[in-house]
This record gives sequence, structure tokens and C-alpha cells, in this order.
Amino acid sequence: MLFLVVVVSASIMTFQSTRGPFKPLTALQTPLYQLERGFSAVMHIIKSPFRYYFRLEKENRKLKRKIGQFEMKEQEYTELKLENQRLSTILGIKERAPHFIAAARVISSGIRQWPELIIIDKGSSSGIKKDMAVRIPEGLVGKTSEVMPGFSKVLLVTDVSFSVSVRLQDTRIEGILSGRGDGYCTLKYIPRDENIRPGALLITSGLDGVFPEGIPAGYITGVEKGSELFLDIDAKPIIKTSMIEEVMVFKK
Repeated sequence: MLFLVVVVSASIMTFQSTRGPFKPLTALQTPLYQLERGFSAVMHIIKSPFRYYFRLEKENRKLKRKIGQFEMKEQEYTELKLENQRLSTILGIKERAPHFIAAARVISSGIRQWPELIIIDKGSSSGIKKDMAVRIPEGLVGKTSEVMPGFSKVLLVTDVSFSVSVRLQDTRIEGILSGRGDGYCTLKYIPRDENIRPGALLITSGLDGVFPEGIPAGYITGVEKGSELFLDIDAKPIIKTSMIEEVMVFKK
């Protein structure tokens, strides 16, 4: 042991005399530095997918917000385009119809099951009076039943208290179209010997003194033998109450 100690001491003294003092910690710096670099590289590899994921998630949220904004703008544009088309159609009818009084917006729809009514945003201050015809470009809606200065109630063609003089467009047979209260109508006073076919268009005849002539009112949906004098005829109105947004009011 003494010999080993002497040999080691002599070796260290020789090393120090030729290369300077022996510093164990300095000798360990290089492998420790390399180990640290390797650990940092491993951690970078491990963290990279997570950083990439979070960056993608952030960008994805931004893109979703932008897409949502674009969709809202597109919906607004589509709504304005459809409204413009409806108003252009109304304007075209106004220019051709001498009895036009006013165009109005529906501000309440289906307020009661009985009677069947809608409310429009124009009234007596716009020249509207009771029992004026109300229509959309597609056809007859009903008539004004109560008029205030700033709004009016419109009795729909489907209400049981509503009636209008009509004729079949193809055969010119005349009758009375009345509401049933269930969204449909009945065509009355058509003789049993008349040949009435389903699908025939009904238009206003103008003979009742309320509605202008020639407004589409509905279609024949069913024909049955009724009483000894008249047929039982079911009709579907032109209008769909839930889809009415703007209307036109006409005098006779």
C-alpha cells in the first residue's frame, strides 16, 4: 500500500510538473457539458410536438373566428339580397296596379289561433282602411279587419269568417272561397254537374266589391259529391302564414 501511494504521488507530481496542477472538476467539465447539451436536445425533441400542437390550436381558433365572421356576413348579404328581390317584385306590382295603397311589413304572425290574424306596420296614417285587400306577389293573403293609425290587423284567407268571390282560371266557373280555420279553405256553391279537377287555380273575380280581380287565391285539392245541389270542394290557399314578411294593401 505504501508503495502504491508513493507511485501515485510520484505520477501526480510528474503530471503537475509538465501540465500544471491537476484539477478533477475541470476535467469533468467537458463530459458534463456534453451531457447537458444532449439532455437539452432530448428535451427540445420532446417539447417540439407540444409547441407545434399549441401553435396549431391557437391558429385554429383564429381561423374559426374568421370563418364565423365570414359566415355572418354571408348570411347578412343573402338576407339583404332576398329582401331586395322581394321589394323589387312588390315595386313592380305597384307600378302595374292602379289600386295599390301601401307596402307593409308583418310585425306579428299567428297571434291567435282564432281568428287567424297577422299584424302589419302600416295603418290609417298610410291610407289603409278596413276591408282592403292584402296580398303578396304570389297571391291573396286576406283583408284588413281592424285599422289603427300605425298598424293594421289582417284577417287571413284561412279564417272561418273569411270569404272571397273567386273563379276557376281555366273554366271561369265562379264560387265563394271560405276559410276552414285549419289552414285550408272550402270552395262553395259549385253545382254538382260541373267538372272540377284537382290542381285548378282559383283567382279573385272582383264581384264582391272588396278584392281586385285576378289575384291568385288557391288551388283545388279535392272534389266530392256533396249535397243534391253542390259539390264539396277542398282548396289549399296560396299563402303560407309563417313565410309572409312583406305584404301589399289594395283598394277595390
